[in-house]
Amino acid sequence: MRIVSLVPHTTRLMNMGKVVLSVPPSGLVARVEVLEEKAEVLDLDGTVVPVMRTRFGRVTGVPDAEPGTFYIVSGLVLDYAGDRGDLLVPARLVRSGGRVIGCQAFARASVCVGRG
Repeated sequence: MRIVSLVPHTTRLMNMGKVVLSVPPSGLVARVEVLEEKAEVLDLDGTVVPVMRTRFGRVTGVPDAEPGTFYIVSGLVLDYAGDRGDLLVPARLVRSGGRVIGCQAFARASVCVGRG
């Protein structure tokens, strides 16, 4: 089994404050297209502020699934990539001085089964 990072930074899996796995960026970056259009303009006491409408488009940069391979992606990519069981996002983030320095686990997409 192998893990390929599709984010532009090293992902560090940590246990008890120590790095147990370090996954460098692969050079490929998975992204979601962002489509913006001006929705309206607000006048805030003489300051004109554009308000944009943002829509998310297709996912790019994610290779086809390969047996035994998992891909680290952003949460937004995971949300928009559809039903891919091979995509992982860092979970249980570890911070130092307010900055993310690693994670304690990975997460996969979850399916909402409704409210009871």
